[in-house]
This record gives sequence, structure tokens and C-alpha cells, in this order.
Amino acid sequence: MSEFGGDHARIAAVFLRRSREYLAAGSLLQASEKGWGAAAHAARLIAGARGWPYRMHREFNSVVIPRLAAETGQNRVRSWGESANRLHRNFYNDDMDAPQIAAHLDNVASLVNLIRQAAGLSSIYD
Repeated sequence: MSEFGGDHARIAAVFLRRSREYLAAGSLLQASEKGWGAAAHAARLIAGARGWPYRMHREFNSVVIPRLAAETGQNRVRSWGESANRLHRNFYNDDMDAPQIAAHLDNVASLVNLIRQAAGLSSIYD
């Protein structure tokens, strides 16, 4: 794995951990944005490994999520990607409560782990 991929894998894991810490501390906006950041960096990991374009936010939805779903056969990828987007929107809109954010963070953790597996890396929990 390239250094590029390794950096994104590490950052995704750190952001996911921090999102949980922010959530526990009641900082819902920061929990939301760190959750989105974890998904975005995981997307950079798989896009870099596969040579997929991912330079803009819209390519998360138009390139990475559909290609990952097709590659893995996991239709849940689309809903996990939508959870990441919902967290990103919440950073600006502040319209979700802690249980909603926690559920979306669980989905993002599933997405990050699937991407790590597809890239030949261990789970974030290992």
C-alpha cells in the first residue's frame, strides 16, 4: 500500500475515534463533521488504491459509493454513504440529536471498515 493510502487509512480511523469522543462530550457538530471526515478519508483511500477520481465532494456520491457497491456487492454501501452525507449536512444545519448522530456514526464505521477490507487492511477495531 502506498504512503498516500496509509495516511488516509490512519486519518479515517483517528477521525472516527474522535467523532465518538465528541459525541460523548456532547459536541454534536464536531462529532458530525469528524464522522464525515472519516468517510471522506476512507473514500480517498479506496479511490487512490483503485485509480478512481475523487477530487470533489460530489465524486463521493457519483464515483466512490457506486463503484464500491458494485465491487463489493454490498448494497448497504449506499445507505452508509448517505449517513456520511447526513453527518456532513448536520455540521451546517444542526438538526440531529445525539442518538441520530450515533446511528449515522455506526454506519460510517461500517463503511470505513468495508473500505479498509477492500484495500487489504485490518478493521479499525483490530
